[in-house]
Amino acid sequence: MDKKQFNIKEIVGQNDQYDRNDWSSYGDKSSQFNSFKVKHKKNRKKLFRKTAVVFCVLAFFIIIPGGYMAYKANSTFDMMTGEKNSLIKGFIKMLPFSGSFFQIFPIEDEEESTIEKLKKNKLDRLNVLILGIRGVNDPNGGLLSDTIMVISLEPKTGKIALISIPRDLYVEMPHHNFKNKINEVYVHGIEDENWKKGLKYSEEAIADVTGLDIHYATSVDFKAFKEIIDTFGGVTITLDKPFSERNQFAEGIIELPAGRQVIDGDTALLFVRARFSTSDFDRAKRQQQVLLAIKEKAFSLGVLSNPAKIISILNSLGNHVKTDAELWEIKELIVLMQKINTTDVKRKVFDTSESGLLYASRDDNGSYILLPEGDDFGKMREACRSIFQ
Repeated sequence: MDKKQFNIKEIVGQNDQYDRNDWSSYGDKSSQFNSFKVKHKKNRKKLFRKTAVVFCVLAFFIIIPGGYMAYKANSTFDMMTGEKNSLIKGFIKMLPFSGSFFQIFPIEDEEESTIEKLKKNKLDRLNVLILGIRGVNDPNGGLLSDTIMVISLEPKTGKIALISIPRDLYVEMPHHNFKNKINEVYVHGIEDENWKKGLKYSEEAIADVTGLDIHYATSVDFKAFKEIIDTFGGVTITLDKPFSERNQFAEGIIELPAGRQVIDGDTALLFVRARFSTSDFDRAKRQQQVLLAIKEKAFSLGVLSNPAKIISILNSLGNHVKTDAELWEIKELIVLMQKINTTDVKRKVFDTSESGLLYASRDDNGSYILLPEGDDFGKMREACRSIFQ
């Protein structure tokens, strides 16, 4: 018996004919249904068009800026940390299973990182060194450290201390057989190798002076300082008495009244640099004040959740901030800083006052320098170690 050959076109045609016959038997009722079907089809097309428009808007305002922000963030953090693809590496490190999944063959006796100790509540003190510099292209000693400050945190108690080291302190230059002012340490590291070496040398010098382990270091230049404050919409400071500096700056006179006020980036920069009418030591106190104001503004509601502000901050950071902390570590430090209570901050500025532990002198070239009492750093180290007691 011959097998019947199936004609697919014929079958489809028959089905269409059956459908037409079935619909025709319904008469007027079918016309109502057809009207509903056409209307429903049009509504579906309108809904589809609206959905497509909404998707395009979301793509424009979320996906595309998100991709740009990711690209911008990766580029910025690469420059800040000196690492390639730091955003990707940081994302992997921040995954909850990264510790076990990506370390399949852990090294025996490998020392825990600072952040691992922090997470496991094993770290008694966390110390971060902040260096303020003029900027690479500034001809007036642009890489000298105008500001040298240690932010010291007690993770278990939430306490914070700010310790300012004067730039004229006379110290041994790390990995060099001579002494000079401590504000030159960063420069010697750069001259020997690069900015990473500059941060490393600075950590070593400050550790020797303070007796503290310095876990991370960051350098910030004037441009980043000024632009970040402006991105925040200014910072709030409170002055017990009016402040003015009339003779120091080519940019002009700075005058601030007593009381609570908001200052912009330009004003804040002059405020923390001014020293002619006061001193380097008073300037260090103002630097501490503004740093705390920046911390409060940075973690205030809305600042770090605003994409436009984040992009603006990233634009300021790139070439103007350097750090030896990796992105995943920065994330953990930010989480820690959010928990810190800044209402009771311990502050220390080493100076030439009776309790300042320093005295003024001259080096062999006649330059002004500062030396520790007893000509060793024992008392300074003790003051730093016991600052929370």
